[in-house]
Amino acid sequence: MESASLDRRAVLRMAAGLGLAAGVGGCETHGGVALPAPAERPVPNGLADAAVYVPGYEPGAGTANGLPLVANRRIARAIRDTGKPYRLLSRIGMDGSVRQALLPAHAHDVAIAPDRSVGVLCGFEAADQVAFDPLTLDLVASAPAFGAGWRGGGHAAYLDGGARVLISERAPRRARDGGPVEAHFGRITIRDADTLRVRESYSTHGIDPHEIVLIEDGRYLVAANYGSLPRDGEGSLAVPRHVVEASVAIVDMADGRLLDKRVTSTRDLELRHLAAGGLSRIFAIQARLGGPADLARAAAGDGLAEGVDITSEPGIAYLSAPTLKLAADDRPGAMTVHEMGSAADRALMRHGLSIVYDPVHDQAIATFPSAHAVMAFDGATGDTVSRLDGRGVGLRFPCGITFLPDGVHYAVTGYWENLYVFERGSHRLVRDLCLYPTFLGHSHVTAA
Repeated sequence: MESASLDRRAVLRMAAGLGLAAGVGGCETHGGVALPAPAERPVPNGLADAAVYVPGYEPGAGTANGLPLVANRRIARAIRDTGKPYRLLSRIGMDGSVRQALLPAHAHDVAIAPDRSVGVLCGFEAADQVAFDPLTLDLVASAPAFGAGWRGGGHAAYLDGGARVLISERAPRRARDGGPVEAHFGRITIRDADTLRVRESYSTHGIDPHEIVLIEDGRYLVAANYGSLPRDGEGSLAVPRHVVEASVAIVDMADGRLLDKRVTSTRDLELRHLAAGGLSRIFAIQARLGGPADLARAAAGDGLAEGVDITSEPGIAYLSAPTLKLAADDRPGAMTVHEMGSAADRALMRHGLSIVYDPVHDQAIATFPSAHAVMAFDGATGDTVSRLDGRGVGLRFPCGITFLPDGVHYAVTGYWENLYVFERGSHRLVRDLCLYPTFLGHSHVTAA
């Protein structure tokens, strides 16, 4: 539940030098350098009307026009009940324009229909999903989760050119207590894009589904299933996580049949995010949680001063966890898996967050905000082809990543602020296209 007051995490972020900005557009001066107003900003033709959408996690830590965001009538026009979750959605035009609105969802990711007619703000660990107008950010529809006690899985994908949207959803959380694991499997709901009315649903064949990706022209859906449950006799998740069955599942969209499934952990590694370019090109991010003492041991060799990890929760640390490459075919049980990158790379794979697949250059690109790292991997071998320490260019805590509509560039966003643009294939930073708005925290972004 959000409020206008600052929480502990927001105070820590401001103490780390990530100050709030009441306005992020227009012409401002930073260190004597004037930033161009949107009308003066040169933008390539392929990006003239492109925008990046960012769901901001902590609207209670922001103001606009001198007011808390929830009290700003323009930004909070869709909020009817301030006692329910809401998030700040920012539309960052590549021309430098900014449009923002609060929408009533505990959002994690955002998806835009291929024809840009509608978008969905994906609820996470909460009951509601919302659809919105991608240009105005006006609320179009709101709908509850699949059933009583069910929770949003945080991610979505569009089907049929945007007429329908698939949303990952999680079963009511409870300990296994000796029962069948199938009783905890989540579902994919197939909804009308404009009303979010459920038309059909399929099992994800795994516990707590999260990111979902369509492959092979929509024939199959690939789902990342966290796999964690409370320990027997308990009601909440533990640290480290009690992973019963983390997995990647491939579902036939014709009938919901499970084509293949690979269990990746039954101990403490959650399977969170993935990207895919086909059955032989599936890339999955794992996460391992520990406490401050675990992090101290892992970082004992790093003598440089470092600030608090603003992407984590108090008392929880993200430890290294290898990113995986999986390959399957149409034979059940044939999926293979191996860890990507070198040992040095894997040590930096802390809090792997966003991952995308570039079919033109056959590369997967991923962010690891707890290590300030962005890495690119060869699609065939899983070898690392590029590794960026974002601190060297001012990109701290890189979280969201998305391909821009021109087919030439991709954007990476810092947790609290700033949007950096890179060239696909070469991974060259394109400083002239970078923007520096404030998001108020996020995990994922999408461009349209």
